[in-house]
Amino acid sequence: MEWTRHRRVLALAVPAMGTLIADPLLGLVDTAVVGRLGAAELGALGLAVAVFTTLSWVFNFLVFGTTSTVARAVGASRLDVAGRRVSHAIQVALVLGVMVGGGLLLLAPTIIRSLGAVDALIGPATTYLSIRAVGVPLLLLGYVGHGAFRGVADTKTPLFIVMWANVLNAVLTVLFVFGFGLGIAGAAWGTVLAELFVVVAFAYRWRRTNLVITGHGRPNKTELLALLFVSRDLFLRTGALLTGLLIVTVAAARIDADTAAAHHILYQLFLLVAFTLDGLGIAGQTLVGRALGSGDETEARRLAREFLWWGIGTGVVVGLVLLAGMAAIPRLLTDDASVIAMARTAWVFVAVMQPLNGAVFSLEGIMMGAEDFRFLRNWTLVAAVSAALTSALVVVGSFGVLGLWVAMEVLMLLRFVPVWLRLRGDNWLRFGISA
Repeated sequence: MEWTRHRRVLALAVPAMGTLIADPLLGLVDTAVVGRLGAAELGALGLAVAVFTTLSWVFNFLVFGTTSTVARAVGASRLDVAGRRVSHAIQVALVLGVMVGGGLLLLAPTIIRSLGAVDALIGPATTYLSIRAVGVPLLLLGYVGHGAFRGVADTKTPLFIVMWANVLNAVLTVLFVFGFGLGIAGAAWGTVLAELFVVVAFAYRWRRTNLVITGHGRPNKTELLALLFVSRDLFLRTGALLTGLLIVTVAAARIDADTAAAHHILYQLFLLVAFTLDGLGIAGQTLVGRALGSGDETEARRLAREFLWWGIGTGVVVGLVLLAGMAAIPRLLTDDASVIAMARTAWVFVAVMQPLNGAVFSLEGIMMGAEDFRFLRNWTLVAAVSAALTSALVVVGSFGVLGLWVAMEVLMLLRFVPVWLRLRGDNWLRFGISA
């Protein structure tokens, strides 16, 4: 019985991990290619990616909200409700994608200049950000695709799609940057075209499934209010988290180009590891959502305990891999000796903190499966403010790259403790289908 449960977790988590790695792998491909253009271009890429991530990931409620509502509906054997949730999410993604992408395209130069980066970063960062703005609608539609398949406990289809998207991105980025001489703009266009492929592939695969998708159309008043509340809480939660991460990146850009480049290398690795570990969170969200949808409190509590240990154990393994790769990994991303040396000053610290990170990603997945979004919102705001204050002290005190990563882990610690305490009580338990 125990092994059967572990197999169920792994059957969802392992493909989800592979899928989640896709986004940071896209970033690592860009980093490895742009890193050959110079420190200024690499630092500019880091700044532009941080801005783009902050502005786009706040809409990942399209992923998490869709996953939770679809999983609960499936747990309650209401596939018609699941279909309506997916349809509504697609409509929201299209509207938001056009609005946000258009605004970002117009305001990209102003945004980059307002962050106070050194002059060498402004031009290439603006170029990259402007091009990525074109792909925002595609990105948000991709979010819905991921959430829909996760909600029905299919993490293999998204894995298959993003694997091919990464191959396409790698080929196009190298071709555009070096073959056509487009520089940092080539890296941006390669990513946008990969996002287009993801949307087309999701639509094709969804039409070929035998899932019951009915009740399309605009949401009614009750559904609209539920969607707005979930969207608001997840929007603010993700916005607070990404703003905290952005502030740390901006702090690096305010120091100098080498510090910005070194921080970007560590940040891309952090994202790669974070998305890998977050696969456990996805499995937890889906399984807990189904358990609560069917009213099984015992199963929900058992899953919370189990996923805590899964997160810690996986974090230990990841930390050991990072320690083993300390000499080789930085050289894969840049050939600038000064940047490599700076990145290594924080490398051990980043590796040692991975068990904490693993616990955070696992337990937050449980909370999302329980749709306890308001609690996550409130404590993430507290964590983001604390990280911002810490990074400000780093700049004033000239504590360098290591100081910046202490600020990052302050953010992670203040995400873990409240969630761990919350799960020991009863307030997170909500049964049945959400409104």
